[in-house]
Amino acid sequence: MVKLKCHPLSTGSRIGVIAPASPVKDSREFTAHVEYLKSLGYQVVFGKTAVPGRGFLAGDDRMRQLDLESMWQDDSIAALWCLRGGYGCLRLLSRLNYGYFEKVPKILMGFSDITALELAFWSRIKLVTFHGPVLTSFSSVFSRRFALEMLSGMQGGGPLPWPDGERNRFIVIRGGKAEGPLLGGNLTTIASMAGTGYLPDFSGCVLFLEEVNEAAYRVDRLLTQLIYCGVMDGIQGILIGKSIPVSGETEADLVGVFRERLETLDCPVAYGFPIGHLKDQWTLPQGVTVSVDMDEGLLYLKESPFH
Repeated sequence: MVKLKCHPLSTGSRIGVIAPASPVKDSREFTAHVEYLKSLGYQVVFGKTAVPGRGFLAGDDRMRQLDLESMWQDDSIAALWCLRGGYGCLRLLSRLNYGYFEKVPKILMGFSDITALELAFWSRIKLVTFHGPVLTSFSSVFSRRFALEMLSGMQGGGPLPWPDGERNRFIVIRGGKAEGPLLGGNLTTIASMAGTGYLPDFSGCVLFLEEVNEAAYRVDRLLTQLIYCGVMDGIQGILIGKSIPVSGETEADLVGVFRERLETLDCPVAYGFPIGHLKDQWTLPQGVTVSVDMDEGLLYLKESPFH
């Protein structure tokens, strides 16, 4: 398998900011985070979609497609950092010219709905992208430090560090160790990609899942769909991000669903990793080989996400 890897960020790198899914409502949602990047020496440039707007899309499909492709083709830009998730990336997958992205691999950073782009890029061209905070959620000390260390090529060697006090809260559903390419993202988005031709074959992979504010029955339905579709066949291990329950339910309700649906799979599974819609979250390179010890909550990168 030939993986497309780009160069890491360095001081002075230009970062392009785009909104391939939903818009922000107010520039104050991201201004402080952009200023933080500038204070570290990065240059920040904005795409046409990176402006406040109404509705659930940051521009029509063609506008969001061209913004993504034109920013990618700009040789001066080293990374594209998504402004927020929401919804909309799924509508772009059939419109994109994947040859543009294959010629000059770059960093793509985001999570939630950005999962659709990341997994489509892996499925079509084996491009390593990064599942991590969007700029509107780039606020905690842990997430900032972890993300910039990952994007600068400084993470690796030992196990990925946990936020203070969180590692002892993960829950083992089925113990064991696993190794393989790391792929995953938002559960709802992954389920929406089933049958589209843009979802990767997860067999042999370590899968990670995250979700937020979804009722337990909806999580059950999404997992059941993926199981029935064969998406879970041959998976080596499953890491589940700590989830925020809907009002009237508890985290235990969600853990119960994950346990009931996934513990019968022939792979180790654990819940509670710092992945997804959390204040303190990991930045994970899609497609990079990892090893994981579910009993200890340890995740290791077995290769660099960069050249």
